[in-house]
Amino acid sequence: MDTPVFTSALVIFKPSGSCIEVAKKLTDHLRRRGIEVESVWVDDLYRIEGREFPLIALVGGDGTFLRFSRLAGKTLGLVLPVPCGRRTAFYEDIKPEELGSFIDRFFVGDFSIEYLPRARVVVENREYNVLNEVVAVNVDQGRVGSFKLTIKTPSVSTEFEVESDGVIAGPSPGSSAYNLSARGPLIDFSHLGLFVNFLNPLQLNLTPIVLPFTSRVVIEPEVVSSVYVDGEKVSSVYNTPVEVTGSWEWLRVVRFRAPRGWILDVLAKRALSQ
Repeated sequence: MDTPVFTSALVIFKPSGSCIEVAKKLTDHLRRRGIEVESVWVDDLYRIEGREFPLIALVGGDGTFLRFSRLAGKTLGLVLPVPCGRRTAFYEDIKPEELGSFIDRFFVGDFSIEYLPRARVVVENREYNVLNEVVAVNVDQGRVGSFKLTIKTPSVSTEFEVESDGVIAGPSPGSSAYNLSARGPLIDFSHLGLFVNFLNPLQLNLTPIVLPFTSRVVIEPEVVSSVYVDGEKVSSVYNTPVEVTGSWEWLRVVRFRAPRGWILDVLAKRALSQ
């Protein structure tokens, strides 16, 4: 057997029956190639905090992908996504019975690497990795809230007040998530930028904003607001800044289809079904 490029791998899986089975098959394929494999539930990522793996396989859906991104350290290996879930915007279509052939392709170098930019969010002196979005939303859903925004780019520095239910901000990969449901722009993953969008703004002429990746966005809720990072509540704030900037700690994701039919995939999965 040829000496493998990777000597160790981490398999992270969603704790459901079907995903556990896929994770077992994936682990068997890797071990047959002499790879030392460690596995962990996505809810137990704290167990491997501070450790580094050259290959990280994610078995699950977008929730698994986002949780890994949010909790992963700064030094990351290649990420191999294997779909097993309802929402799989970050995955390619790899069926369980085809898993072996995709692993063969991976080990002969028949793949490309997609670089997914993330954002850095700081709230109450805590830092988070953001792949989809950070949301500051008024806890009193019966009233319109007030939010102060400060935006600084290489060419612009501006402040303004927004009356809305909340504010969304994030990097380009997150444009296909909550932002799209709020009628925001769908931005190609490879575009280095940040977006800012508004939930039910009172100002009818207010539109979503696309900014350079080097921008700094500060959201200051002037009402008690909940802060969510990639779908998980991290804090409740009032007159407390939520700072969003582009991060250079990107995810390196293995892709077998290049280029991907990403736009069509995203829009098709959001179509109404009978």
